[in-house]
Amino acid sequence: RMVAEVFPRMVVLDEGRVVADGPTDELLADRQLLEAHGLE
Repeated sequence: RMVAEVFPRMVVLDEGRVVADGPTDELLADRQLLEAHGLE
């Protein structure tokens, strides 16, 4: 999880809309979020 160490916060966009904003490690662990937005 080097990404989470370098980038402690992440914003997920889908078609220009913010769909998630929070700690990188939490968002990357959210399989439902990732799959719903084509990031699996």
